[in-house]
Amino acid sequence: MPINVQLNDANFSLGPVTGFFYSCSFDSQRLLRLEADGTVVQSFPVARATFRNPVKELHFDGTFFWTLEDLPSSLGIVIKKWRLSPVPTAAFPNAIPIEFRWQDELTLVNTPAVRWVSDAFATEHYHREFDGNVAQGASTFKLNTITNINVGDILYLGPSSFSGFTNNEEQITVTGLNPSTNTVSFFKVGGLENSYTSQDPVDFIKSIFVFGRHAFSGNEDDRGALVKYAYPSKAQIFSDWGRYYGVATAADFDETTLSWVSSFQILELDITNPFLNLSVSQESNLVEDDFTTLIEVFDLISDLDQNQYLKLQGKETTEDLDTGILVTEDFGGTFNFQSQPTLTFVNSTALSFGTRFSRAQASGNTINIAAEVRDQFNFPVFNKTVQFTAVINEDSDAGIPGTFSPDSGITSVSGTVLTVYTPSSTPTDIIVDVTAEVI
Repeated sequence: MPINVQLNDANFSLGPVTGFFYSCSFDSQRLLRLEADGTVVQSFPVARATFRNPVKELHFDGTFFWTLEDLPSSLGIVIKKWRLSPVPTAAFPNAIPIEFRWQDELTLVNTPAVRWVSDAFATEHYHREFDGNVAQGASTFKLNTITNINVGDILYLGPSSFSGFTNNEEQITVTGLNPSTNTVSFFKVGGLENSYTSQDPVDFIKSIFVFGRHAFSGNEDDRGALVKYAYPSKAQIFSDWGRYYGVATAADFDETTLSWVSSFQILELDITNPFLNLSVSQESNLVEDDFTTLIEVFDLISDLDQNQYLKLQGKETTEDLDTGILVTEDFGGTFNFQSQPTLTFVNSTALSFGTRFSRAQASGNTINIAAEVRDQFNFPVFNKTVQFTAVINEDSDAGIPGTFSPDSGITSVSGTVLTVYTPSSTPTDIIVDVTAEVI
């Protein structure tokens, strides 16, 4: 039984201080900073707003915290942006954060056509680094990459590790980009307020993903919907439902991957794919010992650098390895996290043939072949290279095995690679062994 953070509120995230967790307390109207065992080491009172309902999810994008709440009287939902304040800057270098201050919000109110009920959201945010030191007063700087940055984006620089500017932060608005040098231009009177060292952080946010429980019909149909809003404009730029099959109970974003929990699975979506196809899914030990009742995940931390998910739950199911008996334990009203590795491995590769045949194939005939690659969860494995080979069976007469077109390929999101096999023109009957190997 994972007794760790022992939260009274069903939300948690990582935050600006490494090694600690953060959670929003509805009763005390505070953001809590906790050790992994649940010890509260600091708290920050809410400022400029309140939690009007318990926070359902909490996320940290490297600069800001974000919360999801229900609006009063079932009017809809609200996603709020917060920051620990005040922030150390060149003007106030000795500032120490003492409060959890509201910054902005996205409010989604029910209409006759749309009913907003949601348990999960995520922010599309990115982390970059300075490429080389940059001095106070500069009007340009280089980053390790400018991927996903556009003119007009707001970049949050720091905390600085440059001597004399330690922990200071600031923001700039991008006015120009040089993709050949990864140089960012901006306008600010006097230039940069601080100096920065190479690899100091630079963060920015592009959009907000909202997982609705219901489709856009005005009915409570539990079909699920995914909607994307540009930020800071808050314009709706994408919406879909149906093909995501189910309702998300928790979600998070890391690197370029949007992850969410639906039913007993964690689903992943690489948002750089223009068709928004699922890339990975995996079972997630979220069924009680009756093999039927789902265990709810209330919040999710996707830590892809460490190849793991952290799932906030009120229960867990464990197996007695000696007897094989499953037991579901309740955490007694508190919430703890379980870790789950994201690494999968190829468990099986199966071949299927488009032509059913029981007699020899004439030379020049072609046979469609599909290789299906599955992981240890029996889910498709995406982006694996498969090599096709054909050899003469040891019980066969001598001959030439034939050719594939192509002889290798990369698995699709369905874990499949297709090829066409053309038998050789060997005059005698031969037996050919066809194989597909993940390389």
